[in-house]
Amino acid sequence: MRVFMTGASGYVGSAVARELVRAGHEVTGMHHSPDTGERVRAAGAEPVRGDLVDPETYAEVAAGHDVLVHLGFDYGAPVEADLAAVDTLIEAARSHMMRDAHIIYTSGCWVLGETGGKPADENYKADHPAPVVAWRPAHEERVLGMTGEGSNLTPTVVRPGMVYGGDRGLVTTMFASAADAGAAEHVGDGENRWSLVHRNDLATLYRLIVEARAGGIFHGVDGRPMRVLDVARAASEAAGAGGETRSVPVGEARERLGPVADALLLDQTLVTRRGGEVGWKPAHPSFVEGAGAAWREYRLAGRDAAPSGP
Repeated sequence: MRVFMTGASGYVGSAVARELVRAGHEVTGMHHSPDTGERVRAAGAEPVRGDLVDPETYAEVAAGHDVLVHLGFDYGAPVEADLAAVDTLIEAARSHMMRDAHIIYTSGCWVLGETGGKPADENYKADHPAPVVAWRPAHEERVLGMTGEGSNLTPTVVRPGMVYGGDRGLVTTMFASAADAGAAEHVGDGENRWSLVHRNDLATLYRLIVEARAGGIFHGVDGRPMRVLDVARAASEAAGAGGETRSVPVGEARERLGPVADALLLDQTLVTRRGGEVGWKPAHPSFVEGAGAAWREYRLAGRDAAPSGP
């Protein structure tokens, strides 16, 4: 397959690019600056510089590919940039060359809001998203609504859980605080649950979706939701802080993180029903079981990684 990716230099995107290249696919990866282009090349993909909010920088390139994967994110203008990318890729897919294209849109677990203790699979409605991503369900629908337009387009939405692995991701802040301050920090009392996934397992899911040309919604989670407090304790133990944790008051977290703080308080028990349809089975154990390996990966990546960026 010829695959075009936005966000190919990012935390998840670089892992997806490597996985696709290893499997023999031809990948063109969009990036936003010279140094991030080197990360795309290191993943084995062909870099192309572009800006999500400026379709002229990547629309023509995207139109020459079989699969379009949107993993990019602009922290300065997330809604505007995401909508511009979605519309640009849809138009590329509708062009003559791409009338049988496959578009994969990356959303996230926070679109589902609170799910409580009942397992939530791909049929769970995204009708009460966390405020920080209140705009995302409409973008999901924009992509999924491409069907039935007289073409053979395949739209897919992937909702990753709380991604860990390497030196980035929200879980790694627990490693950092444990190593630097002697206690792994978490927001609130930690009784809420997170649904996690290792970055490399998530990359495998993307590859399998590409190869199966699978449409619809997929949850990128390992199916083992766990209390945030247990995640923090495991991170603390692995980092040598003896399981010590620190609860960051919600008010303090909001001052530091803005609306992301409230998203971190969501109680979510997500599962994937559709992962098995494409043969996906996460290879990594749960975070609690594999925290030691994740810590070593974090340390190694921190020594070797290029500057962080989307």
